[in-house]
Amino acid sequence: MDAKSTTASGNGLQVGIVGAGVAGLSAAIALRRIGHDVEVFERSQFRNENGAAVSIPPNGGRILQYWGFDAVKAGGIENIQARRPKGDTLEPMAPTLSFANVEQQFGNKWYFYHRVDMHRHLREMAEAAGSTIRLGAQVTDVDPETGIISLKDGSHVQKDLVIVADGQHDRLNVKITGKEVPMKRSGQTAYRCLIPMADILADEETAPLFENQAPGFWAPALPAKGVMAVTYPCRNNEILNVLAVHRKLGQHATVTEQDDAVIEDWNFPATHDDLERVLDGFHPSVKKVFLKSPEVKVYTQMKREPLCKMTKGKAVLIGDACHPMLLTHAQGVSSSIEDAAALEILLADVQVQGHGDADASENLNLKLQQRLEQFEKFRLPRVSATQILTDPVVPGPQAAAKYAAQEAEIRKYYAGPLPPTGAMPHSPPICQFFFGYDVRKEALEYLEAEAEADKTAAAAAAATSTTPTFQVSEQLASIAEADDEAFGSVEIAAALAPTTTHPSSDSPKPVVVETGAAAPVVQEKAIVQVISGATSSDPHPQTSMEKRILDLENKLADMEKKLSHMMIQVSTTEVQPTPPQSPPAHFDTQPLVFSS
Repeated sequence: MDAKSTTASGNGLQVGIVGAGVAGLSAAIALRRIGHDVEVFERSQFRNENGAAVSIPPNGGRILQYWGFDAVKAGGIENIQARRPKGDTLEPMAPTLSFANVEQQFGNKWYFYHRVDMHRHLREMAEAAGSTIRLGAQVTDVDPETGIISLKDGSHVQKDLVIVADGQHDRLNVKITGKEVPMKRSGQTAYRCLIPMADILADEETAPLFENQAPGFWAPALPAKGVMAVTYPCRNNEILNVLAVHRKLGQHATVTEQDDAVIEDWNFPATHDDLERVLDGFHPSVKKVFLKSPEVKVYTQMKREPLCKMTKGKAVLIGDACHPMLLTHAQGVSSSIEDAAALEILLADVQVQGHGDADASENLNLKLQQRLEQFEKFRLPRVSATQILTDPVVPGPQAAAKYAAQEAEIRKYYAGPLPPTGAMPHSPPICQFFFGYDVRKEALEYLEAEAEADKTAAAAAAATSTTPTFQVSEQLASIAEADDEAFGSVEIAAALAPTTTHPSSDSPKPVVVETGAAAPVVQEKAIVQVISGATSSDPHPQTSMEKRILDLENKLADMEKKLSHMMIQVSTTEVQPTPPQSPPAHFDTQPLVFSS
């Protein structure tokens, strides 16, 4: 296979991004900010962009603000409140929630955008930063080990890093995880519309629903029927975004088996009759607002279990390709942006050194691998917990058991703090958990903790590599001391010398222990020379001597076992002098003593 390998400008990584949605474009912006070369591969031509609105709470908004994203230019409108009336009577079903102090609490506003407007602005930022975006370039395969990207036109491109960000229907994640984790129905189907706000305000029957109201959520619902509508404005308050969520599909002519049907396309057409059937039982004013929509779309809300991995080799999954989320806490888009921000922090010091040099290439791969593993360790628990939390628990007799099961599932992936069990969407503890999370701050603190842990481990390893010599010598000295007391006239010479100097060939050879990063290795043989001093009062001098030598041999055997647990290999050769027939009056030689 011939793969085109591009040359980095400067010392940046060559990065290929699969997908130019919010996640892919955010990654492009983030990585260009730290000097990496970025090429984005997008199968669409973006000729007829469409889509619904998108909600960006403070945890995503603070990243966009840090990057220089202009909320006003992108048509953002601030979310101030959430009104929740009963769907049939329009009486309050729950108290109105105020988000007027969100900026004061969390440092950033909560914005609504039209997805097309936000996407266009992100694309402009990515291209202005120097990213190359190739439209109509469909990726068919990725090799995580080599970084080779295969395209539908038959061409291949090799990158230092491949970021897979092509949405929840991605087919490449199995190449990274090694396990097929299919999408499955959430039990909800969503009908969506975009309605001109001017049409609503021009109608005396529907105008009172929005006149003199601060912008925000308006969410009429019929919980007993399992239907909830969520609306909010976008594009400078010119358009009302509508999402009606139902547990079954409408009676589409093109869909015959409702319960088994899955509509993956966000732009699958529905009719006003379909929407009216879903809204059966709602107040006439609610129906009239929704039926003002020029067109209606429908799709199946899908979910997936958390993945076991985000990275492999030179590839990493981000955004919906890794962690698709339901709409409950408005975290899908923000979590994708957080992924990109985390990559910006973790890959800032991964640079190419010595182009074409084999050692430099190997060092780069090792550094990149370390950082990707840290990225996974940092992000996967958090996004897994968020995925599970976005799966709503329906109120009812089984709610408590379901909440308990949900928390137990979260604890398989995430050990950090959680909101109180049963906390409702957009309640203060939920807002604190999501909006108060600053991924850049957390990523920096995580890297600092990892660096400190590495220093501690290195210091411990260094201490371990030098300690055995002292411990061995000390333990042998204690044995000698005990034996001197026990035998009186027996003197033991034993030592371990931390040196590579060899004595003369006719001298006993000391143990030599070399210390360093690796486990110490004994290079010489230990010789223990025992000289007896048995007295004539001993009726069996030879037997007594043999017993004493045997005792010492047993002690040395015990010491060898202890040394083996200390990862030090010690071999011994013992010199056993033949005992004299009778105790000598004096020593022929002085006792040989080694000192450490």
